[in-house]
Amino acid sequence: MSLWLLFALIAGLFYTGQGLLTRHILRTNKDAWAFSFYFSLVGALVSLPFMISSPTIPHTWQPWALTGLVGLLIVGQNLLNFKSSNFIEASVSGAITKFRLVWVFILGILILHEVFSFQKLLGTLLTIAAGLLIVHKFKRPKSFEGVSLAFFATILYAVVIILYKYLFSSFNSVSLTFFVTFLPAVVINFLIMPHAFSRIRSLFQTDGLFLSIACVLGAVANLALNAALSGGEASRVLVIIEAFLIFTLVGEHIFLKEKEQVWIKAGAVVFAVAGAILIRLSH
Repeated sequence: MSLWLLFALIAGLFYTGQGLLTRHILRTNKDAWAFSFYFSLVGALVSLPFMISSPTIPHTWQPWALTGLVGLLIVGQNLLNFKSSNFIEASVSGAITKFRLVWVFILGILILHEVFSFQKLLGTLLTIAAGLLIVHKFKRPKSFEGVSLAFFATILYAVVIILYKYLFSSFNSVSLTFFVTFLPAVVINFLIMPHAFSRIRSLFQTDGLFLSIACVLGAVANLALNAALSGGEASRVLVIIEAFLIFTLVGEHIFLKEKEQVWIKAGAVVFAVAGAILIRLSH
């Protein structure tokens, strides 16, 4: 087995586990902001040794200024994304998350002058179809709120990805993971979160074990994704990871016992995964 393929499978498996545990925690404990802090903190701690072993640190102020802006966007994106887990299942959130590819596709053409293709367009239409199917069937106020939060998170994510393309000229993958993805979010979350100490302590006392496991899985998944991207073609790596959304659907059905609208969710997942694969393969 190729090394990049092994890392891609690890990333997909760990992202699946993290998504299911996140939903398990946040469907009962509503403090998504404290969860976001822990997610960034554990991610920074896990990625720190890898960054120290292979650091690439810019010596001009411009990349660091951009890092602060990206950190703010990541805080907003994480908060919206995790907050959606208070209201909707992991597979529904995952299907909506595929909209980030639509925005990256559009922004890539408008800002980065990437090449248009009908394969990307078809993938975009399938992804939109998944979103319309979800919105049509999940009309309860709380479910619709969760869908809306996940949807707006994808817009912030797309902007972050576009900015990453500029930051990769100043950071390598592990340095970017530590200095851009995780560390600024830890500091910003702690500084702006109301009653930070009490909320952080309360969440850990309530869900410390599952919280720690979920955050470690998310951190390792990010590192495995970067390692896979460094050794394999981006389209092949990301297609494998996108396909793991199907396992998320199975996992929530079996382990979380969330069986409402299962065929609607399955249809949305199939559309979203197919759309994501077409968009990824067109690169």
